[in-house]
Amino acid sequence: MKKKFSSLGNKNDFVFRVYMLIGLVVIVFCVILFRLFQIQIIKHDFYKALAENQHEFFQKTVPRRGEIFIKDLYSEKLCPLAVNKELNIVYAIPKNIENKKEVSGRLSGILDIESEKIFNIINKKDDPYEVIKNKVTNDVAEKVRNENIIGIDIAPEIVRYYPSNYLASNIVGFLGYSGNEKTGQYGIEGYYNDRLKGAMGFLEIEKDASGNWISFGLKSSQAPKDGDDIVLTIDQTIQYISEKKIREAVEKYGAQRGDLIVMDPITGAVIALAQYPNYNPNEYFKEEDMGVFLSSGVHSVYEPGSVQKPITLAIGIDLGKIGPNTTYEDKGSLKIDGWPISNSDGKVNGKQTMIQVLEKSLNTGTVFAANQVNKNDFYKYLKNFGLNELTGIEIVGETKGSLSNLKNKTDISYATASYGQGISVTPLAMLNAISSFANGGKLMKPHIVSEFVNVDGISEKVEPQIIRRVVSARTANLVSAMMVSVIKNGHAQQAKVEGYDFAGKTGTAQIPKKEGRGYEEDKTIHTFVGFGPMPNPKFSILVKLDEPQNASYAADTTAHIFRELSQELVNYYNIPPTE
Repeated sequence: MKKKFSSLGNKNDFVFRVYMLIGLVVIVFCVILFRLFQIQIIKHDFYKALAENQHEFFQKTVPRRGEIFIKDLYSEKLCPLAVNKELNIVYAIPKNIENKKEVSGRLSGILDIESEKIFNIINKKDDPYEVIKNKVTNDVAEKVRNENIIGIDIAPEIVRYYPSNYLASNIVGFLGYSGNEKTGQYGIEGYYNDRLKGAMGFLEIEKDASGNWISFGLKSSQAPKDGDDIVLTIDQTIQYISEKKIREAVEKYGAQRGDLIVMDPITGAVIALAQYPNYNPNEYFKEEDMGVFLSSGVHSVYEPGSVQKPITLAIGIDLGKIGPNTTYEDKGSLKIDGWPISNSDGKVNGKQTMIQVLEKSLNTGTVFAANQVNKNDFYKYLKNFGLNELTGIEIVGETKGSLSNLKNKTDISYATASYGQGISVTPLAMLNAISSFANGGKLMKPHIVSEFVNVDGISEKVEPQIIRRVVSARTANLVSAMMVSVIKNGHAQQAKVEGYDFAGKTGTAQIPKKEGRGYEEDKTIHTFVGFGPMPNPKFSILVKLDEPQNASYAADTTAHIFRELSQELVNYYNIPPTE
């Protein structure tokens, strides 16, 4: 009986197990069916996209950024201002690093980073990638490699490098970040960012289940288009000298800021655009004052003062209202609309010609000249000289001056405008306006780019461009001769270069108060503007100092800077004396 009972029990157990197995298979089958239904029907689009993402590889190929060069007259070589340099990234794969404390200590001395800082970077469990240091030189990268640390690796990194450091930094700008994207900031880098960066390429390839490329699965591709190289009109030597001169002047006179611009008055090409303070674009992130990134010669506006006077006299001469020898009676001061206007020297000079007005920088004389001209005509001429418009220079941040004070057409507004107060200009716009006298009355478009060179070596030259004629050639020649007399016989004798004739004019301008009417006491801006050597001017120069502390007039500061720089330039260009 026991055997039968046992046999029957075994049979029932077997049947039970069979049914259990069948049930389990059915359940698994149902789960699989449900899963397939979910994948193929309910989430078909999601998994289709996921599969495509796994089987296709899309890689954007990065173009070479165009480089920026300046010229050197004597060597006739191009000098790099902004180039691409191959450095290295040292990075970590934290999940592969065993002894993170030890690794931090070993890398600290090589990378010149505190070991604690490195430890904080790599002490992340299961983290697949962390950058420890960018812009690592090849020598340092090799030392890291020699440590043979598992979980520490090196990758090449192309960085923007400015080999001249501070030189022309206000012109070139820098390559920085806008969000997560590297982009040109300020200067040429910003203005021509699209042209410099080129165009991204792409490579779209199908991959197999293992992630390997399928050679016959190539779908489409497009090679990157490298950016254009840019050659500037800036001369390396003249830029260097100009920066040195303006830095020394700012420091000597305790000025807040200084600008020095050199142009070719015949073509409008900017040969030097110097300012102080400036910065090192390789270390732009260290600057606290972002204003230093802007090129003040094209960005800052100011009331120019007496350097405006040649323009006022040119308007009267061009309209036939006055001539160089036209006279008026100088009483030392006058009143207009109840406001007193005096000469800076405080003297009563009596009968004076327009030549003497310029030589002695008489405010009453330029007011006389402006009063001979219809207000509408005077305003129109100032606009034609480009004082309140953008020059179009190829640098980010250009600002335009203002003649808005003349719209009310009051006598006092036009009187002060005649000697450069109550209106505003940028240094470049003022230099460009004065330079029109050096080239026969034509206002040129200032430009700082000489040519673009594409990846195939094809050059696109930038040709000189005339904006418009502002005065006749006769007027331009007469005003130029009057400005030569200013240096020979007038206030600007400190600007005289022995053996050469130069045209020039000083300007000591008051600074308007930031709040309320009137001007700051004991705060001025000194400017000198001129060109030469005559009779065939090779260059024009503007020197400007903001709030110099150790001198009262531009004749004592900016005039001698003009002389020193002009002397260096005639030597540099090998121009023989004209006297």
